[in-house]
Formats: sequence, C-alpha cells, structure tokens
Amino acid sequence: MKLASKSKKRLDLLEAIQDGITTRDVFETIGYKNQSEDKIIQFIYPHLLTQLTEYVMEKKGFSRSLAKEKARTMIKWEGNVNTTVKQIQFMGTQNRPDMTIQNDGVTIAIEFKKGDRGSSLREGFGQSIVYSTAYDFVIYMFIDVTEDGRIVNGSTAVNEQKFLQNLWDNFNVKFAIV
Repeated sequence: MKLASKSKKRLDLLEAIQDGITTRDVFETIGYKNQSEDKIIQFIYPHLLTQLTEYVMEKKGFSRSLAKEKARTMIKWEGNVNTTVKQIQFMGTQNRPDMTIQNDGVTIAIEFKKGDRGSSLREGFGQSIVYSTAYDFVIYMFIDVTEDGRIVNGSTAVNEQKFLQNLWDNFNVKFAIV
C-alpha cells in the first residue's frame, strides 16, 4: 500500500479539519459526556464547515459564500440527508466512516468514538487502519468521557506517542482526543 504524500497543502487541510472537529465551543457547552456520538457530530458539523470555509477562502481566494458552498460539498456525513458516506469492503465486511471529506482528489475519512474504556479506544484504532486502505488520510477522534480524563491524560505518555507516530508514519492516521 502506497501512502498519499504529506504535502504542506494536505497537512494544512488536515489541520483545518482537526481544528473544526475538536473545537472547544462544542466540548465546553453541550454536556458531551451525556450526548450520543451522532448528536456530538451534529454539533461539530457547523464548526467543521466554518473551518473548511476559511480554508477554501484562504487557499482558493473564493468569496465567503462561494467558499461555504465548496466546503459544504467537500463534507459527506450521514447527518446530511442529501449526502451518503460510501461503504468500503474489507475482508468481506462493509465498513463506513462517520464522515468523509474530498478536496482536490484527496480523500479523508473521519471516525468518531466516544467512550470510557479501552475497548472503545481500540475499536476506533482498528476502524481507522481499515479506512486507511481506501482513503488517503484518516482522522480518528476519540471523545474521552471518563470522570477523571484518564484516557486523554494517558495519551501523552511515551509509548502512546510512539504508537500514534507509527500510525501517522505508516498508515496516514491522525489521532485527536478531547
């Protein structure tokens, strides 16, 4: 499997997406620990759309309204009844990320997982690696709902950082956690 190149333009796009999906505006205001993943994604969508609109305005020089339309067409997610996230086949099973973004021939899968156990965390890592077989990049966002934030706090340890770097280097999987 040949990995997509990590050009500055692509890294800028991934950063804009990550900024949009991890915005504090969502996680400081909606009581996310008591919300479903689908509801959290609904709250994230407008922030992601804003970030991608800004990205398109900056990179393409479009007006705000044209950039917003372009950004809207880039994002596919099940919460929008006018779009469909296509399933991929892997080892005889159907798999579908929560959201996809397409821009200038680059495809990005986004997987959201919410949990307080290792099993939720591992499931998202596995899904992300599967998506890396069909998408240029994957962003896996884990939403830590532990009372003490132990998963988010543990993500900065040395072994964990080596693992995350390995995912990025070998699978183009970017990990975000809130």
